[in-house]
Amino acid sequence: MGIIAILGLFASAQPLLNHWLGNPSGAEASKVTISFVQINNTTELQAELDKAKLAGKPVMLDFYADWCVACKEFEKYTFHAPNVEPVLSDFVLLQADVTRNQPQDIELLKSMDVLGLPTIEFWDAQGNPIPHARLTGFVGADDFLQHLTQYALIQ
Repeated sequence: MGIIAILGLFASAQPLLNHWLGNPSGAEASKVTISFVQINNTTELQAELDKAKLAGKPVMLDFYADWCVACKEFEKYTFHAPNVEPVLSDFVLLQADVTRNQPQDIELLKSMDVLGLPTIEFWDAQGNPIPHARLTGFVGADDFLQHLTQYALIQ
């Protein structure tokens, strides 16, 4: 009887031990986290697009700058929203950080006809650009998912 009580004590204390020891619970362990591949120029962009096409994955390219408030809102409120993050895990996620406005940044922005930030571009899983799917300006999580559905990037 004493052994059963001790085992029960350890079992009931497991969540607290996990918290103290930093071990994630089942829900936390299964949380999806997304990350972006940083690109710096048109050559790197084309290389990543080619890899995504071979893998049969759609691509999202986020033009970002540290000074862009709406860019930071996209990152915080849209890309990492619980209903968006799992969807984006199926994409190749690229990010062009144009904060420093270097010549290669300007060349990349011009090549994509980007006039303002944030701008997000999309390619389908076959590597075809989807120009009408371009987003400019902040969009919340639900509207973002609706946009992806509208352009058949998700079902």
